[in-house]
Amino acid sequence: MIRIHILGSAAGGGLPQWNCACVNCVAARTGKIAPQTQSSIAISGNSGDDQRWFLINASPDLPRQIESTPPLQPDRNSSRNTPITGILLTNADLDHALGLLLLRQQQVPLVVYATEQTRTALGWIDAVLARFCGIEWRKITGDFESLGSGLAFRAIELPNSVAFQFRDEVSGRMALVAPAVGELPPPLREACHTSEVILFDGTFWSDGELGAVRPGARSAREMNHLPISDGSLELLRRSPAQRKIYTHINNTNPILTPGSSERTRVERAGVEIGYDGLETVL
Repeated sequence: MIRIHILGSAAGGGLPQWNCACVNCVAARTGKIAPQTQSSIAISGNSGDDQRWFLINASPDLPRQIESTPPLQPDRNSSRNTPITGILLTNADLDHALGLLLLRQQQVPLVVYATEQTRTALGWIDAVLARFCGIEWRKITGDFESLGSGLAFRAIELPNSVAFQFRDEVSGRMALVAPAVGELPPPLREACHTSEVILFDGTFWSDGELGAVRPGARSAREMNHLPISDGSLELLRRSPAQRKIYTHINNTNPILTPGSSERTRVERAGVEIGYDGLETVL
C-alpha cells in the first residue's frame, strides 16, 4: 500500500499570498475559494499504529500542516515523538526547505534525502540546525532503494530539481511525485506511463502568466516550471495513470477558479486540481 496526503498544494507564497491582490487571492480572502498552504506532500508505505511517514519537501507552513493532519502528530503515549521518519527534497527552493528549520526540536538528527547540489545550496540550513538536532544527509540515486515499511523510491533527475517515483515493494504499484518540472526528459515521460498515481507540477497555466500581474517577472520556464497549457497537460492526458493531480499551484493560476475555461480544460483531460488535505491510496 502507498498512502499519499497533500499537506499543501500551493506554490511559494501560498494562497492568498501576503502581498498579492490578484483575482485568486481576493477570492481566497473573501471565502469564494479555499485558501491553500505551501507545497508539501506526505507519503507512507504501511498502515496501522506504527505508520511511518516521509515528507516530500518541507514547506514554511509545515507546523500548521502537521496540526491539520492527525496521522503526522505525535503519539500521546510518549512526551516527545513523531511518525515523520525522513524528508525527501526535490531541490533547494526556499518554499521546499524552510520547514526543516521548523523541525529543529527533533530529538535526533533529521534524515534528509537530497542531491549533492541541493545539500550544497542548503549549507546555511545545515549550519543553523547543527546547533539543534542536526541533519543526517542521505544520498539519492536513479535506482530504487528501500525506505522500509514496504516502500521504495528512486530519483528522476531533472534540470535544477528531481522527481521521485515510489514503489510498493509488495504489489509493485508505483506513484510519481514531481512538483518542480522544467523539462520532460525521457525517464520522466516513462514514469508518467508506469505510475498509477501522479502528482505533477501545476505552478503556472501559461509561460507569461506571472508577468500579467507583475511586469518584468520571469517566465514560467525561466523559473523552472513547465506551463500546463503547452507543456504538461497533453502528457498527463495521455498517461494511463488512475489519478493525475496538479499540485504546487501558483496563486495566479486560473485553474484555481471554479468554472474557468482553463480549469475545465484540465478536468476534461482527466486531471484533478490538487488541494490541501487531498489523499489517495494505491
